[in-house]
Amino acid sequence: MQKKRISVYALSITALLTAVSIILSNLSIMIPLFGFPALKFSISRVPLFFIGALFGPVLGGSAGFIIDMVSFMTTSTGVFHFGFTLNTILLGVIPGIIFSKKQVPTSFNKYNLILAIVALAGALIYINYIGIHTLETIDNFMGVPVNVALSVLMVLLVIALIIVIKILQTKFTQINIAFSIDKILFVCSIQYLIVNLILTPYWLNQVYNIPFVASSSVRVFKSIIDIPLQVSLIYILGMVIVPVFKGKLVQNN
Repeated sequence: MQKKRISVYALSITALLTAVSIILSNLSIMIPLFGFPALKFSISRVPLFFIGALFGPVLGGSAGFIIDMVSFMTTSTGVFHFGFTLNTILLGVIPGIIFSKKQVPTSFNKYNLILAIVALAGALIYINYIGIHTLETIDNFMGVPVNVALSVLMVLLVIALIIVIKILQTKFTQINIAFSIDKILFVCSIQYLIVNLILTPYWLNQVYNIPFVASSSVRVFKSIIDIPLQVSLIYILGMVIVPVFKGKLVQNN
């Protein structure tokens, strides 16, 4: 009976947060890229983050599927592609996997640094060796080869992102170790790397033939705003939400 009550409780909160996410998706801002709806600013993934982190990857993924389907039927102006649905599912699954062991007080700072180095190295390799054939068709930027200009910008943006995150970490006091800023940052970075920088440009290339390098590069610039915003919102809301659900979370483990 206890498990049934917890299940009903989890489903109820999941339904509530799913509805909030759908409402927020209607308030998102879509910016055209190469004439197609390709760059989206939204905080609708924040409720989905909490669903996955609090109740696991199954409910997180299920909520992501429902959110994408309902949002597409009510607000979408583009064509349907299951890849974008998979993106939203992953936004709920990834926090569910990483937050599955909530009581382990592990610092994620070293993982964040490793992730930043690996992501930067991958971006530089792609720009200079794999995507260079696409970039050859683009004129030089202020007399500098575009691949060199993009490489320098990537390095500067990663440094800027690290500085912004450090400021956030010193600004906020770590109250709940399960929802610490370094852990939230790690999850948001993994989400952004997989969904925004890899999968989304790939789907857009399939659907609209938007160049992968151009789409990914724009999203790297977007990350300097998107990631700190998501981390701040999740941490601030987590200080309120997590204590409310603390008793249920303990019973759920």
